[in-house]
Amino acid sequence: MVNPTVVPKPSSPRSCALDYLRAAITVLVVLLHAILAYPTWGRFNPTDYVHTAPVIDPITSRAFDLFPALLNNFFMALMFFISGLFVWKSLAKKGAASFLKDRWRRLGISFVVSLAVIMPLAYYPAFLLTGAEENVLSYWFGWSWNSGPAWFLSMLLGFNLLAAIAFRVAGQTRRAVPGVLVMQPGAFFLALVALSGAGFMPLMAVFGPLQWLEWGPFVIGQACRLVLYAVYFFAGVAVGAHGLESTFLTHNGPLSRQWRLWLIASIGAVMSLVVALGDVRVDPTGPWMRPAGWWLLGSCMVLYSATLSMTLLALSLRFVHARYRWADNLSDNAYGIYLVHYPFVIWAQYLLLGSSMPATSKALIVFSVSLGLSWGTSVLLRSIPSVRAIL
Repeated sequence: MVNPTVVPKPSSPRSCALDYLRAAITVLVVLLHAILAYPTWGRFNPTDYVHTAPVIDPITSRAFDLFPALLNNFFMALMFFISGLFVWKSLAKKGAASFLKDRWRRLGISFVVSLAVIMPLAYYPAFLLTGAEENVLSYWFGWSWNSGPAWFLSMLLGFNLLAAIAFRVAGQTRRAVPGVLVMQPGAFFLALVALSGAGFMPLMAVFGPLQWLEWGPFVIGQACRLVLYAVYFFAGVAVGAHGLESTFLTHNGPLSRQWRLWLIASIGAVMSLVVALGDVRVDPTGPWMRPAGWWLLGSCMVLYSATLSMTLLALSLRFVHARYRWADNLSDNAYGIYLVHYPFVIWAQYLLLGSSMPATSKALIVFSVSLGLSWGTSVLLRSIPSVRAIL
């Protein structure tokens, strides 16, 4: 008897392992934002609430003190890598001009809508917590035009522009990357650590692990990770340029066969980062003073990001083979969920402020409600043909 929840594997060259991994990262983004109201170290700054967690609940839990750092130190880098995998193939198919037009429609329009509508709606509860009494219209006109989580869209758009320029300038050298780097996971890992570390450590020394860069309404991202994210994105572009079927990103390739090794390595990377975070005291409210051992923390962050990324890729390639309708639906709506989830998260945290239930219960409610409502909203929006072309 055929399981009705399983969908036969399509003839499309797209990998369900990569599609589902991208969707899983989106779910982790929602989870991260859902729990940020509940760590014991959270602080609400009424004069600058767009640069802190918009809502901080008086009921907190130490269970959430470490988890945000463990999530934040790998999943966006992996998202940039996955985002780069199909860039060169798309450039070769469409040409640079059509590719950039498509990227603007998908990323640029989404960024503008997020900046003008979604983020003001998301930050309004934080505005109310400052004690301000202005009405919604006055609030909107006084909005700081901060992009919030939409920083990812603007940075990804910038990386795509650089990729298009590289394609126009050196399109015929797409295989200039040595084959060993895209066929052997170990070689790729070492190159990823070396290149991302070379870009990360100097910026870590200057800005520390927490400072964000901004340019007008554009939140560029955490300053120390700017080059690291670029390395991961263009590493994805380089792998994709060879064709995934010719790299380690195949279901029966060397990476999937080494999943046990990478899982053990990831446990070591997690333990190393936890120890480094405990030894190096970082004051999130004060200026970066480069405490003793900062270089150890930075090195552990680089290794952790690369190791966790390789491990999740290995596990996905090894165990994710069949397609499921619910997972395909989640994957199809992952971009929409990322785009619209933040208002649901912040409003749910705000409405639970008066509740006396434990922080863990509140976090679970916020996560479940936000994921469900953002998923449903994305499904509704994508039922509109013009919106579906974007989302």
